[in-house]
Amino acid sequence: MIPLHAVAIEAVIRYMPRTMVIGRGMVMTGSVTDLQQLSTHRRSFYSDEVAGFLRTTTDTIVGRLSTRHVAFHASAEAEQVRAWEREIEILKMSLREVGERAERWSILIEVPLLRLAKRLDVILLTTGCVAVIEFKTGAGSFDGAAVLQTERYAQSLRDFHEASRSQLIVPILCAENAVSKPLAIEHFDGVARILLTNASSISQALAMLADVNATASHLDALTFQSSAYRPTPTIVEAAQALYAGHQIEDIGRGDAADAELQAAAQILQGIAAKAEAEKAHIVCFVTGSPGSGKTLLGLDLALKSRSGTRPAALLSGNRPLVHVLTEALAHDSAVRTGGSKADAKYQADAAIQNLLGYLKEHTDGAAPPEHVIIFDEAQRAWDEEVGQELMGRPTSEPQLFLDILFRLDWSCLVCLVGPGQEINRGEGGLALWGEALSRSAAAGRGWKVVAAPAAIDGGPEVSGGGIFSRAKRDGITIQIEPKLNLSNAIRAYRNPQHGEWVAALLDSQIDRARAIAKRMGDAPAVVTRDIDAAKEWLRARRRGGRSVGLMANSAAVRLIAEGVPPAPRSNELGPIGHWFLKPQTDFRSAGALELPMSEFGCQGLELDYVGLCWGGDLIWATDQWVPRMMRAPKWQIIREAGKQQFRLNGYRVLLTRARAGCVIYVPRGSAEDPTRSPREFDGIFEALQSAGCYLL
Repeated sequence: MIPLHAVAIEAVIRYMPRTMVIGRGMVMTGSVTDLQQLSTHRRSFYSDEVAGFLRTTTDTIVGRLSTRHVAFHASAEAEQVRAWEREIEILKMSLREVGERAERWSILIEVPLLRLAKRLDVILLTTGCVAVIEFKTGAGSFDGAAVLQTERYAQSLRDFHEASRSQLIVPILCAENAVSKPLAIEHFDGVARILLTNASSISQALAMLADVNATASHLDALTFQSSAYRPTPTIVEAAQALYAGHQIEDIGRGDAADAELQAAAQILQGIAAKAEAEKAHIVCFVTGSPGSGKTLLGLDLALKSRSGTRPAALLSGNRPLVHVLTEALAHDSAVRTGGSKADAKYQADAAIQNLLGYLKEHTDGAAPPEHVIIFDEAQRAWDEEVGQELMGRPTSEPQLFLDILFRLDWSCLVCLVGPGQEINRGEGGLALWGEALSRSAAAGRGWKVVAAPAAIDGGPEVSGGGIFSRAKRDGITIQIEPKLNLSNAIRAYRNPQHGEWVAALLDSQIDRARAIAKRMGDAPAVVTRDIDAAKEWLRARRRGGRSVGLMANSAAVRLIAEGVPPAPRSNELGPIGHWFLKPQTDFRSAGALELPMSEFGCQGLELDYVGLCWGGDLIWATDQWVPRMMRAPKWQIIREAGKQQFRLNGYRVLLTRARAGCVIYVPRGSAEDPTRSPREFDGIFEALQSAGCYLL
C-alpha cells in the first residue's frame, strides 16, 4: 500500500456517503443501511444479491466500501480504491456473462475474519457453493504466496465457519493479466482445488459454479454473516499472538471452550495477585485432557506477566516443546518488530524455560527472580530415585520446587495436569505432590492448595489417584475450584470427542470406541496398509498451509524395514525444530514426509494432519493391546505394569497430535521376518477397523 496522498483523499471524498458529526472527534458516515452493516451480523463491507450488485453503480459500491474501511483504518488509500474499482468492473463483466442463473446469488465484498485478522476480497454464495475470490489486480502471474493465501482462506471457512461446512468451498485466484490455465472443479473434504483465473477467464469459473451442487440449498448472505466463525490456533500460533500482546480472548474460538479458558485464566491471575498481596505461598492444580488448552493457559499467564511486579515463567521438562516455542517466538518477534532475533530469543528463553536447568540453577543458588511459575505436565514430575540421578540428592521434583519457591517472600506455583502422558520411568503422578506438600507442612512451610476437583479426588481426568492418595492433608489449606478443570477439547477442532475415542481404544474397549466413533462427525482416523497411499493422503491436505507429518513410536524399531526411518532423538533439538517450523518445501520439515517424529519429540505440539506409522511394539492379541520391546533378534512382551502403561501412553501422545485428521499406516509385514509377522499386523489392522476407523 502507498502512503495516503491527495489522489486518495479525493477518491474517498468522491465516494463517501454523507457524514454527520455525532460527538467530539467522532464522525459517523453513511445512511441507516450503511450503519447497520457495522453490526456483527453484517460484517462484510458490502453485500447484496448479484442482481442488485449489477444495478448499483461502481461509485456507490466503492463509497460503501470506503465507509466501512475507515472503521478499521485511517482512510482508504488511492491504491486500494483503484483496486476496488477494477475488481468491481471484472466481477460485473463476468457475472453478466453468467446471465440470469447468477442473479439470485449473493455477493459479499471485503469480508473481515476478525479473530484471525484476515479480510477476504470477495465471497460469492451460489447454490450449494461458497466461492472465495482473491484478486491480484495488475498481476501477470500466479504468485505462490497468493495461491497459498487463497487456499488458506478456503480451508479456514471449511474448518471454522459453521454455515460454510454444509457447502462446497471453491477458492478462486484472479491474477488480472496472468496466462490462462485449464479450469475444472475437483474437490475432496469439502474444498475444491484452487481455480487459477485472469480477468477474462474468471467468467468461465463463475459459470462452472452454476452447475455444481445445483440441487443443494442456497446459503444467503445474512446466514453466512451471522454464522459463528471459530478459529482454533495451533499452540505455536497462540504463543506468538500472546507474546505479541494479544489477550487470550482475542485468539480463542468464541465458544464454550474459549469461555472456559478465559474463566480459568482470570482465576489464575487473581490467585497470583492474592499471593502477592498477602505474601502467601499458593500452589494451583489445573486439570484437563490432552488438547484442552492447558499449555495455552500456562503460556497466557507466563507471557502476560513476564514484566512488572509479578514476573512469571513457564517451565517444562519437555525440551523439544521449549525449543520449538522459543524459536518460533524469537523468529516471529524479530520479523514483526524488525529487532534482533538474538535479543528476542533471550526474552523468549526467560519466559519459557527448561525445567531441569531451572532446578539446577536455583536448588542451591540464588532465589529465582520469578514469583509465578507454571509447571507444564506436572503429573510427570520425577521421584526421589530420579532426583538422585539428575540432581545428586534423593529428593523428588515436587519437593525441590516447593523448597525453592518458599525461599521467596511470596509465590504462586501453577501445576498443569493431564492424563496418560507419562512416558518416562520415575514419573510419579500427582501423589508425589501430596507427599511433598505434607512434608513441607510438617516442617512449618505451609502452602495453600487451590485445585480442580479431580486433582484432589483422582479419577480418569488425572489417570489415577489424587494429590493426597498417599499422604495426609494435616496442616494444609485446600480450596476446590471447579473452574480450574478444562473439559472442552480445542486441539481436535473437527472431532471434539477424539480424545475420548483414543482413551477407549487404548483401554482395549473396542466396542466402546466404535460407539464413540459413530457419534463423531468425521472418522476418528482412516487406516491403510500402503505407506505411499498414506503419504498421498497427507500431501493432498497440505493445501492452504496445513501442517502434515509422519509419526511413529520410538520403540517401533522394525518400521525401518518398511521404509520408515528412525525419528530424531529428543535431545536432537535442531532437527526437531526444523521438522515443526520449516515450510513443506524444505526436506527437513514435517511436510516433506521423509522423517517421522516420535512421542518424545512431539509431546505438547501438534499438526493439522498426522500419519501414524503403527509398529510391532504394540500388537492386538485376542481382546487387548500387548506392549512389546525389542530384545534383538526378537520381540519380548513387557510384563511390568508401569512399562506397559508407558507404551500405551506413547501411542496416546501420537494419536492425539492431529488437529483435523489422522491416517494410520499398518504394515503388511513379511512372512520371512519373525519381527514383522503379517498375522500380528493383520490383528492390529482389524482391531482399528473394529474401533471405528475407516478404510482409506
